[in-house]
Amino acid sequence: MISNELIKKTFDYYDKFKDYDVVVSPSLPILYFGDLASYEKSDLKIVTVGKNPSDNEFRLKKNDSFSFVRFSNWENNTRNLTHTLNSYFEDKPLKQWFSCFEPILNGLSASYYRNNYPNIVLHTDICSPLATNPTWSKLTKGIQSDLYKEGLEIWKMLIEELQPDLILISIPRDIFQSIFKSTGKELINFSQKKDGELRRKPYVVEQYEYKLNSGKKVKVVFGQPANKPFGTICNQQKNEIGEMLCRK
Repeated sequence: MISNELIKKTFDYYDKFKDYDVVVSPSLPILYFGDLASYEKSDLKIVTVGKNPSDNEFRLKKNDSFSFVRFSNWENNTRNLTHTLNSYFEDKPLKQWFSCFEPILNGLSASYYRNNYPNIVLHTDICSPLATNPTWSKLTKGIQSDLYKEGLEIWKMLIEELQPDLILISIPRDIFQSIFKSTGKELINFSQKKDGELRRKPYVVEQYEYKLNSGKKVKVVFGQPANKPFGTICNQQKNEIGEMLCRK
């Protein structure tokens, strides 16, 4: 269950920044993506992490006007946020983006979707729950700073409430290292591409630890992004990551 305090903080943040030119309009704050009740029932609680939601969450095609097309349950007058977000993957999810994480999750007997996997996963965004246009990397440093300070606070509060067992994260290393301070270790590396050609530099997946206020130590797995999370390794290699984590 998400606390009323966190919902209020999220909407206060949304109301503060929604009129910025770079914030998608119309939009809503995407505190998380996925079925919270099924996540809470999962034996292995997994949260994936990106920077902030894509502007494509509010349109089906690049030239479409922004709308709530992927959030058909949204009611602006009641602000029924959790009800709307819980059904995201049953509506019109941005599958091409979430497919980046899905092979790793499947290796862990997990998925964003209600299918044959026993563990249901939530996705979160660590820099901001607001979709922007342009994308995060193209925002000015000033706007990034404005959105990030409170956006990170919201994410940390959310993670305290979700109490995950595992966090999978693929964001720029400088942002990652400013938040996750523990010493990392190599989990697995891939020296070859899908076609067997040697990489100029191995793709290294690293394992860290994140301590919650409850004292719980959460396993954190980091992989360098490209245009998308874990973007330069193939699905088979991603599946290997999940299977390796299952064995540990």
